[in-house]
Amino acid sequence: MHAANPIRLGTRASLLARTQSATVGDALADIAGRKWEEILIRTPGDDTTTSLNQPGNPGLFVSTLRRALLAGEVDVIVHSFKDLPSAPEPGITLAAVPLREDPRDVLVCRDGLTFATLPQGAKVGTSSPRRAAMLLAQRPDLIIEPIRGNIDTRMRKAMDGEVDAVVLAYAGIARLGRTELISDMLDPLEVVPAPAQGALAIECRTGDELATLIAQLQDPVSRITTAAEREVLVGINAECTTAIGAYATFDGTQLVLTAELFDREERSRVHLRETLSVNDVMQARAMGLRAAAELLRPSEHKPVLLVRASDNEADAAALKSLGISSITDSYLQMTQSQSNVDAIRMLEQLKSGVDWCVVTSQMAIPSWANLVGRTELEAAFKDATQRGMKIAVVGAKTAETVQALGVAVDLIPREPSAAGLIKEMPLGVGSILFPHGSIAMRALPDGLSASGATVHEGVVYETTVVEHDPVSLLLLKQGHVGALILRSPSAARAMHQKFGSAPQIPVVVSGPTTAGAATQLGFMVAAISDSPAADDMAAAVHQVLNF
Repeated sequence: MHAANPIRLGTRASLLARTQSATVGDALADIAGRKWEEILIRTPGDDTTTSLNQPGNPGLFVSTLRRALLAGEVDVIVHSFKDLPSAPEPGITLAAVPLREDPRDVLVCRDGLTFATLPQGAKVGTSSPRRAAMLLAQRPDLIIEPIRGNIDTRMRKAMDGEVDAVVLAYAGIARLGRTELISDMLDPLEVVPAPAQGALAIECRTGDELATLIAQLQDPVSRITTAAEREVLVGINAECTTAIGAYATFDGTQLVLTAELFDREERSRVHLRETLSVNDVMQARAMGLRAAAELLRPSEHKPVLLVRASDNEADAAALKSLGISSITDSYLQMTQSQSNVDAIRMLEQLKSGVDWCVVTSQMAIPSWANLVGRTELEAAFKDATQRGMKIAVVGAKTAETVQALGVAVDLIPREPSAAGLIKEMPLGVGSILFPHGSIAMRALPDGLSASGATVHEGVVYETTVVEHDPVSLLLLKQGHVGALILRSPSAARAMHQKFGSAPQIPVVVSGPTTAGAATQLGFMVAAISDSPAADDMAAAVHQVLNF
């Protein structure tokens, strides 16, 4: 991009989003000596008729903006940091977290009442599971009314008497210059804010020269406090439907983190304090991971580390049911394949006709669609299923990616693994199409071939070791991890590469292939699970920890 060109800031069309982007744009213009221009982008999250609480919708306001950034349509995007999914996006860099606004939640009430003086049975508007849970924990008499719309719309509902009050973030109201409508500032230790609430996140493409300029907007205190808070989300696999709050303060020498989780009828809370410097961001993130482990059912054991790229929810839930806390951290990342050769060939095979399509990863369909064009892939799948092709998937989230093509899933095995799928696939299925990753294990295609099927397979995404050092490395070195779960040889290799050797703590693996690879690398394999199913893995961990 030529230096004289204006900096293109992509933004949603809401007044708050445009105001936030303009603030960043003006600051960048002062630093760079260049003009900036606003590029309006409509996102799915702008639909104010659909509940934000629907599962599977984290980052509603983010994905479209990120696609525009990666496509080169804009140069910079600005988010409310609390809206960002916890997983990083390949090709995109978090370039700066500017000075944070007050992170507290506030009450807006027509009659100027405080939270304590709201009448019995008052109707309070919020669509946040976190706010609803924390408000009801203090005032179970309140009636929570789900509301959508921009800040002005929601405040108007309180002013017009549609509800008695609404709860909003102070930051958004302050940025719009409407603080006179606030009737009460809520205690952040009672109504714990969303992780990174009040902070902005500025993103650009990885390697872009603008990253150096944007970094000048970084506020070190805002960065370290939000780093700790956000890592709580990472550690518990949180989505936007999770009632989780995290609030950190830093006085120059001590970072204090309070986190609270409401899970069904259970409420857990953790309060940590650690001495560090303002530049110890990695240590702050490790603190957030420890908080997450304590929230997910404290036990007498150190937490277990799940080493996977994604899909950790089932393992975490199974461990929790046995009273074992866990930490999730990514040592592997999955990105779309650089080559579309396999994707195009499999599209033609899909059009020519196959009996089954088998999908085992939630990365497969989105990557395939990007490589050949989503419209064409959707049409091919619809035609193929109308001709009788059936679809088998591993896992509910993978099923959602297939269903997004407008077709139904015919088989989801009870045991979410290659072995489980082979058990439930009918004999003599004929031809099978199998899009997968670059280091997919051979158990599934070889097992299907052994049953008499003809398997057409191809690579649509790459699995590689993450470039950054995972936060849990610090926890491992500090002795805060009790055991490892390794589900593949690639996970074992990634851990060995990042740690520099095999950590000398018990390891539970999902099968003999992974056990062999882990043992060869020097890991202490303490148990091989009866199957890759989450319940069996958790049972093996429980046996190891209680030996």
